[in-house]
Amino acid sequence: MLKLIKFFSISVLFCVVLSGCGRLYEKPGDPRFSPVIPEYQKEVTPQNGSLFLGNRGLALYEDLKAKQIGDIITVVLTEVTAAKKNSETKLDKKATATILDPQLLGTSAKFDLPKQLPIPLITTDNLNLSTNINADRSFDGKGDSNQSNSLNGTITVTVTQIHPNGNLFIRGEKWITLTQGDEYIRISGIVRPQDITPDNTIASSRIADARITYSGRGDMHNTNKPGWMMKILGSKLWPL
Repeated sequence: MLKLIKFFSISVLFCVVLSGCGRLYEKPGDPRFSPVIPEYQKEVTPQNGSLFLGNRGLALYEDLKAKQIGDIITVVLTEVTAAKKNSETKLDKKATATILDPQLLGTSAKFDLPKQLPIPLITTDNLNLSTNINADRSFDGKGDSNQSNSLNGTITVTVTQIHPNGNLFIRGEKWITLTQGDEYIRISGIVRPQDITPDNTIASSRIADARITYSGRGDMHNTNKPGWMMKILGSKLWPL
């Protein structure tokens, strides 16, 4: 039994350590959020004296919006979430069973014991098969949960893929170094070119399959996190 408890404790500690490694070593330049550098295009020499260059067209009647790999687009973060949940449960159960003067083969069943037992103060006067059982059970539970989150700001990302239907996959990160540590924002997702505004911005609510992360590292961030022992005690694998 002692070996089983030790094995269980080591397993829980191992799981907690692995779950925390992802956030413990976060650093800038993650390949999952790094920009894609477009291929270098060679200089095209005009032919036959023409001044027109095929790879340097000037858009006179359209807005300069992100549409190619490597283009930059600004995401306006306007994330607001709110959740509220109330639950109440009541259970009440009552049971009564009474058997008085039971009959066995047409006669009342009695104990054939001496009236006075060898134990002091105990007699057989009240020994019979009469039964009286009363059981009451009740449960009253109530839960109330409220949660709200808000994230506002901007982050500029790059286009890394162009899907066959024209949608753009964007990703990027922003790191801010403060006195007591770092804070970072990471975002990725799919956007439609039609949802990009003329000033080359898009609302975060318009991003499909969005992955938005706001966190930090350093002394200030670590003081707001429980230690490894509290993580073990608070783990869902802990039996208590």
